[in-house]
Amino acid sequence: MSDTQLLIVGGGPVGLSAALLASQHGIPCMLVEKFPQPFAHPKARGVRDRGMELFRFFGLEKEIRAQATHTPKHGFVYCDSLSGEEFGRTPPGPEDTTLGPVGSCRIPQDSLERILRERVAAAPGVEAHFGTTVHSLTQEGNQVRALLEPTNGGDQHAVTAQYVIACDGAASPLRAALDIPMEGETVGYWQSVYWHGDISDVMGDRSAIQFLTAAEDGGFVTVAPVDGHTRWLTFRMRSKDSGHPGLLTETQAQGLIEAAVGRPCRAEIMSAATYAVEARVAARYRAGSVFLAGDAAHVFPPTGGFGLNTGVQDAHNLVWKIALVLKGVAPRELLDTYESERRPVAQSNAQWSKENAQRFDAVWERIITKAPAGDPIERQRAHLAAIERDLAFRYTEGALAGGTETVDEANPFSAAVGRRAPHLWLGSPGERSLLDLLDGRFTLLYGLVGDPWQEAAASIGTHLHLPLHALRVPSAACDVDPAEFDRLYGISPGGAVLVRPDGHVAWMHGDAQPGDHTTLLAEALRRTLAGEGL
Repeated sequence: MSDTQLLIVGGGPVGLSAALLASQHGIPCMLVEKFPQPFAHPKARGVRDRGMELFRFFGLEKEIRAQATHTPKHGFVYCDSLSGEEFGRTPPGPEDTTLGPVGSCRIPQDSLERILRERVAAAPGVEAHFGTTVHSLTQEGNQVRALLEPTNGGDQHAVTAQYVIACDGAASPLRAALDIPMEGETVGYWQSVYWHGDISDVMGDRSAIQFLTAAEDGGFVTVAPVDGHTRWLTFRMRSKDSGHPGLLTETQAQGLIEAAVGRPCRAEIMSAATYAVEARVAARYRAGSVFLAGDAAHVFPPTGGFGLNTGVQDAHNLVWKIALVLKGVAPRELLDTYESERRPVAQSNAQWSKENAQRFDAVWERIITKAPAGDPIERQRAHLAAIERDLAFRYTEGALAGGTETVDEANPFSAAVGRRAPHLWLGSPGERSLLDLLDGRFTLLYGLVGDPWQEAAASIGTHLHLPLHALRVPSAACDVDPAEFDRLYGISPGGAVLVRPDGHVAWMHGDAQPGDHTTLLAEALRRTLAGEGL
């Protein structure tokens, strides 16, 4: 029998991120993952802007970019085959470098997992067990008892934990054991084959997120670059009405690849997989001391690239709350805000991803009948132009305290209670971001004549044993452009903005009366930590 404060089940990007966050917050944790090595069949092929911001906080941005595979010039290319007639292109989503410090990055999931595994192995306070499964899990009072078992045989080992985060995937055995249903629908099935081969003669100078070739028996057969050179994924979409189609045989996979490429092709087939394409969200995110995160909590069609990214944000939302509860700073009720904040985001992303998948049907019908396909292709811009969904989503209830400042509704990237705090460069653009000062602790940003907020923050932080950092803006420590700060944050010179450890705004307030600063800030923190919402 061994004890840990936090048990993380599942060592994909979400579980690994949760372990790194636990280490940063000083929570001893244990991570268990059934696969000894990352799954070789690539799943996600990119990290969106907010996901890259979170990996930046782990100090991994440069390492991830060093393994980035390619920067596609186009979003989708529609054609008979790679060597056949082309019908149209959907441009990639615009990269607005003013909205964040990092932008997105094209990296295969298996490569990302290797980077995260290496960092977890060196993280203080993390005990990682790869090649290990959870045989059973029971809850008694405020403790969870798990029985661990090596996948290659060996003795079982019991662990007790105060909290468990289940990041064990779409088929989540822990979710099933907790009897938590998934709500939503199956969209279809994707048969997928991962292969290596040289098709540079038909690619030419084209590069895209995905090439979609119209199969006459229905739907698209894709060629999706993994590295843009020799590693590829080919998918075939199958209707949900026909049932699970099973795995492609090697002969079927070879035929599918050659049909998509449009000529005989020497393809080295690495692996095949078939999975249900679903838009489903768990009915509950919490059962006692066990929380669902990532694919265990929500599964989306891959048409949009929000699965991995939403899951990493789940961990970023949850772990700081667990840390404050374990340290006695916040009540257990704070943990209820994880579901009230994250579940609506998952529901919205599931619906959006499903609509993206359905638009492909209209494009296919136009192409296969040789009709002009311009309008459906034009509508697919919405599939890739998702920066607002990624960076400007807003929590409307949860660990929030409201405020008195007027929100600029015309600018979804401006500060508002529940939104991610806006990015601004510190000093020279391209080096440090205001976001770098906010991650991992409560931060109070206050205006030029708001020095009493500094005194209030110091007093309350000491009283609550809460890491509470106060920054005057602008100042030597926070040398942002004053005009840009005013445009995006909009607080008065005597006002203040309280930002949570996950970078979301909890409270905004205008000028306070003399003597009010401590009272107002204490009440804002009380409401935030108790999870009373707006």
